[in-house]
Amino acid sequence: MKLNFNREEMADALRAVCAVAAARTPKPVLRCVRLEARSDVLLLSATDLELALRAAVSQVEVGKTGETLVVADTLSRIVSECNDDVLTAETKGNHLHIRGSGSHFQIVTQDPADFPAVPTMEDGPDFTVSDGVLRKLVEWTAFAAARESTRFAINGVLWETKDSKLTLAGTDGRRLSVAHGELMGAPVREIPSVIVPGKALSLFNRLHADSEGAVGVKILPSQILLSVGGALVSSSLVEGHFPDYRSVIPSDCDRVLELETDEFLGALKRAALLTNEESKGVRFSLKDGELTLSSRAPEQGEASVSIPVQYKGEPMEIGFNPVFLLDVLKVAQGQAERITFALKDANRPGLLRSGEGFLYVVMPVNLGSA
Repeated sequence: MKLNFNREEMADALRAVCAVAAARTPKPVLRCVRLEARSDVLLLSATDLELALRAAVSQVEVGKTGETLVVADTLSRIVSECNDDVLTAETKGNHLHIRGSGSHFQIVTQDPADFPAVPTMEDGPDFTVSDGVLRKLVEWTAFAAARESTRFAINGVLWETKDSKLTLAGTDGRRLSVAHGELMGAPVREIPSVIVPGKALSLFNRLHADSEGAVGVKILPSQILLSVGGALVSSSLVEGHFPDYRSVIPSDCDRVLELETDEFLGALKRAALLTNEESKGVRFSLKDGELTLSSRAPEQGEASVSIPVQYKGEPMEIGFNPVFLLDVLKVAQGQAERITFALKDANRPGLLRSGEGFLYVVMPVNLGSA
């Protein structure tokens, strides 16, 4: 194998590869990236046996085709630290030689035949969705998924398709985030609902974004494949039954306030400054035209922040864990200038909306701890 490659494109691909290759594993081969030089492209493959990535480096000049296997992190650090626009890679015996201007690195290789097979999308996607749309849906929902919960089904994000619409939903049992987006045409077949691990979505977000591009999606019995530009992400699906999220979306919230997203985010950040592990809640005191956010932490002090809101109705008080609202407001910031926050009473969940494509349900906390 012998080729010249664009260093910057290769460095980007290797950063994504290193997110997949296992840093610590009893199987050394899983720390590696497989390099396959074809006539006009260099393919990089990595897997941890649950998540896999095939990435293409197109800015190459291949002098001799072939393949090899090297430790991903080692190659990534070498390529990242070089200053050359173009580097040369060549295999000789059991070493890969990387050369630049004044630099020469000799990396021990392994047998590529020992590397596990990485899935390919053989017969086209089941449906396609705009890259920009899918990234927005992932951003709106992945943050709300559980982390290492014993209820494995909520450790990922639910994907549902109906007609020409894709719906994603994430929950950790205390909040729920749901987002809808249009597909680029109807699916080629009926697609079952699946739960996609957060690690796969994080990898997708690492890949080069092209808001005008399309992502091809294929659902297999235990896997999902995402074709993104010159890359293919494949991941095992999360097993189990996702909760009936529709049943927890409140439909009777009759106290509706409209808020400026940035103003609400800033006020909540300030009010949350005087909360601690024992007193996590922020008190929301609502009256005509005004929302006051207050908090109190023993031995630290108290905070009170008031902002104008569009609201007319009976006064009420309710407590929320500010972290759960800050998470969603950080996503909404820059995407929605205004949001609506609908409430019922102090022991009922709140419902936050941004347009027709996104909703967020958050459980209140006991005001006694707020």
